[in-house]
Amino acid sequence: MTGYVLDPRGWNDNFRLTALHRKPKLTKGIDAWLERNWGKLKGNRWVLQSLLSKASLIDAASVEYMRITDQELRRDLVKMREIHRRGGRFAPLQHDQALALIQEAAHRTLGFRPYMVQLAGALALERGFVAEMSTGEGKTVTIAMAAVLKGWAGFPCHVLTANDYLASRDAQIMGNLFEFCGVSVGSVTSEMDPAERQQAYAMDVTYSTAKEVLADFLRDRLALGQQQNYQRRVIHSLLQPGSIRPRGVVMRGVHTAIVDEADNILIDEAVTPLIIARDEPNEAFSTACKSADALAQKLVKGIDYTTDDEFRIIRFQRDIGLSSTAEAKREPHLYAGHLFQKDLVRQALVAREFFHRDKQYVLEEDKVVIVDESTGRKMPMRTWSAGLHQLIELKEGVEMTSI
Repeated sequence: MTGYVLDPRGWNDNFRLTALHRKPKLTKGIDAWLERNWGKLKGNRWVLQSLLSKASLIDAASVEYMRITDQELRRDLVKMREIHRRGGRFAPLQHDQALALIQEAAHRTLGFRPYMVQLAGALALERGFVAEMSTGEGKTVTIAMAAVLKGWAGFPCHVLTANDYLASRDAQIMGNLFEFCGVSVGSVTSEMDPAERQQAYAMDVTYSTAKEVLADFLRDRLALGQQQNYQRRVIHSLLQPGSIRPRGVVMRGVHTAIVDEADNILIDEAVTPLIIARDEPNEAFSTACKSADALAQKLVKGIDYTTDDEFRIIRFQRDIGLSSTAEAKREPHLYAGHLFQKDLVRQALVAREFFHRDKQYVLEEDKVVIVDESTGRKMPMRTWSAGLHQLIELKEGVEMTSI
């Protein structure tokens, strides 16, 4: 007689693959006014005083744990992890005791005792606040303590940092603290292959950059294909036992993100959209790109167009004669439109005026490889959208890739 063994956590992870928080619509009128004022109230000084006061109590309570052995401390941490793993309404009530235990664990593994301001920061992050800390106040250990609380819950927790170096460094530096608290930790960087990424995302806490997490999230959506729906995945796993996790998926899903350098990630870098797609041969588009590039080479700066270097904008000064080009008449209707051709010529000029070799990109094995302008790191798995990448390839005289 045969049967199926259902692993509750496996099914939960399967659901989490495509579970997203649905944000409510923006309020209007008096509701919007109330929300704005509630937001101001949450950022009031009394909230900070409340967090510091609670942190002071936690710091005082943790003194009693200084007298117990490592084995006893680990035992208490495991008990606290089980409380958070089970969840329920009683788990948040244990945060004070949990942070007291984590503070002592940090003292024993890192060699220093987290200050009250760091405990207050961890409390703020756990509650979903934006915590502003000055350089030198210990943001790394503050984030790690909050990540331990989130990692105990068993759901995916991603710590988003500014670059690959910080992601791997912080995960390594805080590794002993996580291990002592019974939390697994890993890091995802741009050089990793899918197998390494899957292993890192399987950890309770994963350090990475916003770009890598988002790119992997989108790639997983492509890999899921028709199994985007959770119910379909359940039926598929019942028909084919042992195939709960779809092939090609590297993440466990999304649940909690702790953002380091929030102003940089959520504001500065958020202006650039990240788009991902499969390679599809498109001869018509390739022909349109070649026509646009050929026309762009004939245009003269200052006569036919002007540039805005700060915002990388091309402005045409006069009609550039698109409708009379022989190439336009041979292209399909989608690519023969006047507006589309004009935008493509503009992209060709953007490629020539604002994107330069060894600055925004490099050539490796006759391929254009993007360079992250904020970190200087190469991003071989990325391409620019809207034909820009192909037009840069034409400019450099290398083989043009598919869109």
